[in-house]
Amino acid sequence: MQLKQGAADKQVAVQSAKRMLVEKQMDLVRDYPYWATNSGLADAARGHGQAGEWRANRGPPYVQATTMFAGEGVDKEGSGNVVRRILGLQTSFRFHKWQGNSFLSNFDGPQFRYLYRNVHSQLVIPPLEMSAGPLLGWNAIHRLYLYVNEGHNSLIVTGGPASALFINNNVINRDGGYDLQPKWAPGPYERQETVAGTPFAACATTLPGPGTQVHGVSIASLPAGAVSYYESGDVSVIFSIPAGSGNVLYVGFDFSAAITPWVHALIAATQFGEFDIRLRHVAE
Repeated sequence: MQLKQGAADKQVAVQSAKRMLVEKQMDLVRDYPYWATNSGLADAARGHGQAGEWRANRGPPYVQATTMFAGEGVDKEGSGNVVRRILGLQTSFRFHKWQGNSFLSNFDGPQFRYLYRNVHSQLVIPPLEMSAGPLLGWNAIHRLYLYVNEGHNSLIVTGGPASALFINNNVINRDGGYDLQPKWAPGPYERQETVAGTPFAACATTLPGPGTQVHGVSIASLPAGAVSYYESGDVSVIFSIPAGSGNVLYVGFDFSAAITPWVHALIAATQFGEFDIRLRHVAE
């Protein structure tokens, strides 16, 4: 009798899971009725594989070369707006809102279900307030992992302690994750020899450290394989972490103002994908 009851409970659980999957599929089609139903992409969202590469110059509307996070923890009137302008991202013409395929409002919606399949692109996290931004669920963390590790994409995180914690909380690697230790040191921050052969080679010899607007991490807390580009004492304020075919980059200025050397550093960070492509082409 207990065996029959257990089998019945299992069947109910299976049916419930199938029903939830159908509901999610319908939500996706509802959110994007035109191109989801008329371009064959609805079938691609049903859980099976999808052929071909997703590039910035083709695919559904949310595949862009540069996308900026515009959700929880972002100061859209201050530092976030400075980063938006540096990246050249436009707000909506009529309402001047952060809308459209250049902005990612959250990691759980249908937009990121398509964006994480992109290749050779960058996702920029602007300076976050002390909340450290969103704590992602497992599905979003897994998609973010795939975006960076399998698409030759760059995750560029800017700001201070909260932004470093965003990496610890939401970015995983094959060994589990990161344990970056936020730390402050006075500027200026000196360019290291490691910039040679990277986009940072064209940046300033030193970066200013106005007040406490620049936060880095303890160099000792950087994971194996990480490369530090600008330092002061035992603190790195710009570094990269290789992640599969992509990179996680940290630029530790809070962008409370558009200070020219830091503007150049952020622009250089967005060039890592294209730079690596050229390197690979030369090697071949």
